[in-house]
Amino acid sequence: MNKLVKIFSFLLLVASFNSNAKSYHNLPEDLLSMAVSSDVIFDEDFDYVRIGDTINLLQNDLIANSSKYKKQLVDLVVVNKASHQMVLMKNGNEVRRFWIALSDRPVGHKQFEGDKKTPEGTYTLDYVKQRSNYYKAIHISYPNSNDIANARKYGRKPGGMIMIHGQPPSRSDYHETVQRTDWTNGCIALLNPDIDIFLSLVDVGTPITINP
Repeated sequence: MNKLVKIFSFLLLVASFNSNAKSYHNLPEDLLSMAVSSDVIFDEDFDYVRIGDTINLLQNDLIANSSKYKKQLVDLVVVNKASHQMVLMKNGNEVRRFWIALSDRPVGHKQFEGDKKTPEGTYTLDYVKQRSNYYKAIHISYPNSNDIANARKYGRKPGGMIMIHGQPPSRSDYHETVQRTDWTNGCIALLNPDIDIFLSLVDVGTPITINP
């Protein structure tokens, strides 16, 4: 029954195309009638669903092999918490500088879940978060093995999901030229236009050094 529905739907599509074909083609009527025919044979052995699966596999393969398409415009991201500055570097030279926002507890290295501190040290920007609560986001590879071991000594969790992200949605006080400081939960916030620039310059896999 489902096959008959598919056949009928497809024939309706072709018939619709046939009725509007004159507006899309300059072919003579006899050639057009041969090119656009309603005598469509449904191939019951062809897995039409697999077309979508194949497209998804191709997309996943592209993501998995994204290193082939690295921009290599930046080789280090440096964050200086005390001055609320982020600097993008290439071969020791500054490429771009941004004003950042941190949490209302910016001093000190993150140790435990919920302490609202931003980690200090060198980590990796390891993936772009596709479904973020903020405009856009890229993940910092905190916690590392030392962070985990340190938290365990105190019977605590080290926390995680530390991001560089844009602004939250639908904020009436948002203005793209004004960065509010000290409002995150330990993440590093950029203005939306700035994170667009950031993501256009920085590859996944780039190291990030966060200084006090």
